[in-house]
This record gives sequence, structure tokens and C-alpha cells, in this order.
Amino acid sequence: MIHIDSFSCPAAELPRGKRTAANVLAALRANPRISTFDLSENKWLYGCITELKNSGQITEDEDEPYPWHLYFVNATQAAAKEGAQQG
Repeated sequence: MIHIDSFSCPAAELPRGKRTAANVLAALRANPRISTFDLSENKWLYGCITELKNSGQITEDEDEPYPWHLYFVNATQAAAKEGAQQG
């Protein structure tokens, strides 16, 4: 029997035209885990995660086991940022 692990996540699978911090935030709401492999292989994703962390829209769970990173979406900060972008 062969067992294949997948370390990919919805945020890392965003198509080129959708690779924005807002879309990564939406993907994190659906699935809050991102693998170390996705972050190291996708500079755009690492940049979006850094932007979201620096703006206070997400925080990281420091106790998540390797190779996963678990992010909590800060609803107040995320809503404020999305509202400012819309108008």
C-alpha cells in the first residue's frame, strides 16, 4: 500500500490573477493551514502572509506541528481593511 501526503493548501493553489493578500485571507478562512513547503516554494504566498501578519489581519499559532503553519483570521482587523479597500 502506498500512502501519499499532500502538503498543499487552497491559498497556495490560487491562480496567477488571484494571488493577492485579500484572496489569501479568504482562502485562510476556508482552510487556515499552510505548509512550510508552500511558503518556501511560493514567494508570492510568503509575501501575502507577511503582509497579512504585519497588518494584524492574521496571527500564527506557534504550537502547530511541522510542516504546518496555522493562522487565525482577526475578524475585526480583516473587516476594517476590506471595508477601507472597497470604498
